[in-house]
Amino acid sequence: MRKQTFWLAFFLLLFWGSLEVTDYKTIKENVNNNTSQSGVFEWNENRIYSVQQACMLQQELSATRWYQEIAFPVEEEPLGQFIAELSGQGSEVYALVGEKDWGYEKDGASLIAYIRQIDQYNRKAEENSRIRGIMADIEPYVMKKWKDDRIGYMNIYVNGMIKAYEYAKEKGLVFILCIPRHYDDQGLEEQLERLIAKGCDEVAVMDYECGNEVDKIKTEAELAYKYGKVLHCILEFQEVGKHELTEDKTYHNKGLAAARAAWDEVDSAYPGLCIIRDYHWSEPVWKLLEEERNEGSSEAGEEVFAYGDTETQI
Repeated sequence: MRKQTFWLAFFLLLFWGSLEVTDYKTIKENVNNNTSQSGVFEWNENRIYSVQQACMLQQELSATRWYQEIAFPVEEEPLGQFIAELSGQGSEVYALVGEKDWGYEKDGASLIAYIRQIDQYNRKAEENSRIRGIMADIEPYVMKKWKDDRIGYMNIYVNGMIKAYEYAKEKGLVFILCIPRHYDDQGLEEQLERLIAKGCDEVAVMDYECGNEVDKIKTEAELAYKYGKVLHCILEFQEVGKHELTEDKTYHNKGLAAARAAWDEVDSAYPGLCIIRDYHWSEPVWKLLEEERNEGSSEAGEEVFAYGDTETQI
């Protein structure tokens, strides 16, 4: 009887293991399609009123994902047009939300309420104007009280994200979790594994460690592979000094070519993963593109488009 039980357990493990691999391959094929994917964070909620600017940046970067901050209630017609234009250029649009307080709700109530508004909008929108999913940039660790009970607050955060993820799945929405790269450094490996395993479709890691991205993202990459999740590697492009950023945390002075080289290294280090290259965020990236463009067009006297200049919004 014990032998029968052993072999039954053995074959069940093989069966579930093969399912996990098969599911992961399906995810990789569906998301990656053997081409490099990239995304852009857009924290300007008024960008939906200047779709041509967004489309220009999307084309410059060949971005396949656009994470747009959306504050509900929202004007549905401009939003629908915005999404349709980007969709027509091959870029899916995700709702970007970042409320640190929401990380302290074990039932995920506020995030679920936000997802409900996305679903209500999608039900009325044409297929090419629908929001594809959510980029949940919830950062409970930035609040002072986090240090008082990291494990306890992390458990609350994980529980809330799992609840929100389950609700998003019910509504057919992709749920992406945006996280820092240092949860494991805080001794929260167990909670981090549960978060990636049960709390998201995709995990987006803020890999702000210039020149050391491969090593700093190792734990998250291993967990993403283990549970068949898509991995995002987010690089920072804001100016040194902004939000206390130091030179070793941002590619603003190093340039876009250096950032792309870093992404290449991450791809090479983790060949079994589907990795999406995310730019944080649109305005500093556009400034870098302007600088590159200025170098080549100043002698010709060409006018450079100003992405962040509201007076030139179309």
